[in-house]
Amino acid sequence: RFMASFITNRGARDLSVETSGTQIDWSADTIKARLVPSSVTPTKDDTSMTGLTAIGTDPTLGSKTFTEDTTNDRIVYDAADPTWTAVAGGSTVGWCVVYKFVTNDAGSTPIFVIDLTDTPTNGGDITVQFASTGIGYLQQ
Repeated sequence: RFMASFITNRGARDLSVETSGTQIDWSADTIKARLVPSSVTPTKDDTSMTGLTAIGTDPTLGSKTFTEDTTNDRIVYDAADPTWTAVAGGSTVGWCVVYKFVTNDAGSTPIFVIDLTDTPTNGGDITVQFASTGIGYLQQ
């Protein structure tokens, strides 16, 4: 099971209620997940999905929740585990990027980046199992 390796700066800003930029409404917005090849390295400074090449078709996350964790002073974000079906062979998956989808890659905001064990694709399904503690969190 995987939890985010990091949250992008833009994702943290847009999830924050104090933001003056474009907010992310975790419950209402279209939140997707993307498998990204190991040859591409997402960073905390990515502000759009441009350049974060997709492997397969990006599924929309279902069963999204966010919970105030007063014990650990943070907001925890979670969703159902996404599955990519029949992912064509010939690529190596290195990352899963959870992002707010808006029209196209240029308008879409990366939020959480999960470092996956390099996984060669072979035409089968790939499921990313999010950690039981959630995809990621914002510390309060």
